[in-house]
Amino acid sequence: MNKIIKYNYYHWGPLLYKTILEEDELKKIQKLCSKKSKDHRKHLAGLIKHEHQVDSTKLYPIIHPYLNSYLEAYKNYSLRNIQGKIKLVGAWVNYMTKFESNPSHTHDEDLSFVIYTKIPKNLKKEIDNAVGNVRPGTVNFQYTLGTEKYNINRHTFVPEVGDFYIFPASLHHSVNHFQSEGERISISGNVKIIDG
Repeated sequence: MNKIIKYNYYHWGPLLYKTILEEDELKKIQKLCSKKSKDHRKHLAGLIKHEHQVDSTKLYPIIHPYLNSYLEAYKNYSLRNIQGKIKLVGAWVNYMTKFESNPSHTHDEDLSFVIYTKIPKNLKKEIDNAVGNVRPGTVNFQYTLGTEKYNINRHTFVPEVGDFYIFPASLHHSVNHFQSEGERISISGNVKIIDG
């Protein structure tokens, strides 16, 4: 006879939130992105030739419902409320091409996000054929830089068009370089929670 054991388990670490944008929202965001916009590289960690500002005032109305959804998810996750007004303090677009990368880094402010609008055609095949533990073109989130045998401290994702991640700005994240032709386009930004 199997013994029934009662137990509790606890959520631990940062809330990494993922959703998928609707197609019409994605199209609106794509229209906000241009290589003719102001160069934003001096503010960023990426080893990327084209990183440009995105108009936060036009992006905010599109993503605001998702930021509110993150706050609701945080309440369910931690049993605590985040009080205050959401402010998008900056946004930019990365046009990543082969051999470019984004080394491990964090952001300022309270929350950060990344949205994917384009992925190179052959990237998935390149990932499937990769040898070793590092997969090309993936986005990596790492909670602690050390490793413990029974701890989960890293999540790695193969981005797809429409994917939308929201996470604490202090969470380390990076993007591995890839060798496929084409652009891997992502929009990122920082969010501040202003006390009521």
